[in-house]
Amino acid sequence: NMNLLTFGHITTSLFVLAILDVNAKSILINNSTVKIIISEHNSSNGIQTSVLMDRLYKDMKIPFQIEKKIQAITDKVSKLENKVESKSSFSTKTKSKEGFYAYVSNNLANPGSGHTIVYDVVMTNFKNGFNKHTGIFTVPVEGLYSLTWVTRVYCSKSYTTELHVNKSIAGSTFAYCGADTVTGNAVVQLHIGDVVFVRTLAGSGEIRSNKDGRTSFSGFLVN
Repeated sequence: NMNLLTFGHITTSLFVLAILDVNAKSILINNSTVKIIISEHNSSNGIQTSVLMDRLYKDMKIPFQIEKKIQAITDKVSKLENKVESKSSFSTKTKSKEGFYAYVSNNLANPGSGHTIVYDVVMTNFKNGFNKHTGIFTVPVEGLYSLTWVTRVYCSKSYTTELHVNKSIAGSTFAYCGADTVTGNAVVQLHIGDVVFVRTLAGSGEIRSNKDGRTSFSGFLVN
């Protein structure tokens, strides 16, 4: 007259199935978090109930713990990968150096209007983007640039100069006696192959460049 106790094999994704037959009566236990199984059997003095800590609980618990640990490790690896990618991107940007600085060696006697100023003395020229023979900067690295040009004129004369990017005008300055040196600056987004130069718009007389003050052109990659 022993009662029958059966249960299904448990995995992480299955529920516990236990069927208990007591005195020809079946009881269905359906619980995915079962910690104990009550086993009843007949004895000479009647029905004795014992509560057993079954290995079933351990078999259920261990896979869940492993899954949680794997998920935690996966999350940590993902965060580390993001950090490495971010640092790598930052490192690549900081390694991209670009800049130039050049000035006119001697005074320019009456260059007139529509004249591209040639800055023939080059002090800085990363990646050789600036050409001292033409005064043109050809962009080697795409990005945001800060461009500065300084123009100095002879007293009683004046000049307007323009900063050109390809066929567009990015900025202009006007120098005249009383403020005989003028500085212009423009921050512009440039693309590889763009050409940048300074050209006179209108004016007469001499553009000066000597030890007392240089007519110059410079630029550098901001980002």
